[in-house]
Amino acid sequence: MHYRDKKVTVFGLGKSGIAAAEKLLELGARVTISEKRKREECDEALIDGLKSRGAIFEFGGHTLNSISGAELIVVSPGIHLDISVLDEAKRRGQLVISEVELACRFLRKPIIAITGTNGKTTTATLIHEFLKAGGKRAALAGNIGHPLILVNDRNLDYVVVEISSYQLEGIYSFRPWISLFLNLTPDHIERHKNMEAYAEAKARIFLNQGKTDFVIYNPEDPLVLKMVSRAAAKKIPFMLKEIFFDPGSIKLKGRHNLENIMAASLAAELCGVNKEAIKRTIENFPGVPHRIEFVRKINGVDFYNDSKGTNPDSTIKAIEALERNIVLILGGLDKGVTLSEMINEIKKSVTRVVLIGEAAVRFNRELIAAGYKNISFAGSMEEAVAMAFNGAKSGDQVLLSPACASFDMFSNFEERGEVFKSCCAKL
Repeated sequence: MHYRDKKVTVFGLGKSGIAAAEKLLELGARVTISEKRKREECDEALIDGLKSRGAIFEFGGHTLNSISGAELIVVSPGIHLDISVLDEAKRRGQLVISEVELACRFLRKPIIAITGTNGKTTTATLIHEFLKAGGKRAALAGNIGHPLILVNDRNLDYVVVEISSYQLEGIYSFRPWISLFLNLTPDHIERHKNMEAYAEAKARIFLNQGKTDFVIYNPEDPLVLKMVSRAAAKKIPFMLKEIFFDPGSIKLKGRHNLENIMAASLAAELCGVNKEAIKRTIENFPGVPHRIEFVRKINGVDFYNDSKGTNPDSTIKAIEALERNIVLILGGLDKGVTLSEMINEIKKSVTRVVLIGEAAVRFNRELIAAGYKNISFAGSMEEAVAMAFNGAKSGDQVLLSPACASFDMFSNFEERGEVFKSCCAKL
């Protein structure tokens, strides 16, 4: 598709939306940007810069006027595809795509795409590090915080993309050479309505793959196994029994991280990286920020930042990695998923729970119903950290792993994690 003089509407003025709009303006498109926030809530300098290049803005909601005459609609990950204006656009025959779908139209080098409920960022980062260690030129982009549309792959060998269910909902031609499907547990049910729809969105990662492509997957996850069974790509399972490194030599905690390493290693080997380069990289890899990240030790108490633990399964993994004597800071914006398995793990390993955020009432109710009573409530992160520290003794571990989204109190999980670390620094 040629974009010069084409009318394109971009929904959302977040990172992805801004990057998509800038790319389309560069290509000569007539761009309208529709943003649900009011103008005064947005960056004035950014708006003025885009306006000077010809962008037209709509603030305060998404209306039919914004899509009038649009030949293409590019939707940011935070926008639900079933809102009425997009339903009407599809009824009119207007093409609605994600920023990732727009981006892939400009890429020519092999794409390695990673999805799953948990472990995406660690696995994507590991693959990128393995490729660099093997002398390959690669970019790391997507849901990891760097929009894919910003990648110019002219001087690259590979493009590594972390991709969410939200981004996959809006793809049509996106075709990775290697896709990785790590795991599948309940998450984002408030968006997808049910587990089946969530699984279907994730499975779109191999929608366009053929026999010359690869899908690396977790054979021990029955839902993943079911979805991957219909993939046309060559199927490669990752299994812990095939570990080729000493688990004691790595900095990452938990069985789930061994799985992430195995998945990433298989992808790197398909790209020609040898096991020795992979082993060296694993031994020096510190992990990613906000994922069971060691913060500091105070009076014998260790503090860990797992702000990226935005669903119960992720929090279970963090609890299992630390094993015992845990004071857990839990809560945030409730995703409406079941808590029973997480509560069972809490009863085994967590000595005290400090609840924060909008989810605190439901979490408290379900914890008490399950017989767990050592619970405190905090009105802020600073108060939660102080409560956790005061309730801990030497040898304990304070863990922020909220099992919730962050948007009730913070702009994203990164901000939540940074505030936690700042509160720990002040103790």
